[in-house]
Amino acid sequence: MEPELSEKDLDKVLQLNAKFIAMVVRNAMEDFHCKYLSDAQMKELNPIIRNAIFTALYAKETMTKSERSEEFVKYHFDMIPDYWELPEFLPGFKK
Repeated sequence: MEPELSEKDLDKVLQLNAKFIAMVVRNAMEDFHCKYLSDAQMKELNPIIRNAIFTALYAKETMTKSERSEEFVKYHFDMIPDYWELPEFLPGFKK
């Protein structure tokens, strides 16, 4: 069994994961960005995306130990509409 990470170490791991996921999202949005969003709008949107991903990762990781995290996760899971398509791999990732 792996030792539990300290709060500070957990934050660092999740922050790095959030940056990675945000970069994948940002790159997937590049054509949309070029077509519809200015660089200034993307500059404002990027930290919103990173912070939301970090918060979601943290809440999922800590939901068994934190009532606030559990409420956050349940609230957002309940908001997922039935009509959303299942996620698919980005084009070119999986052959």
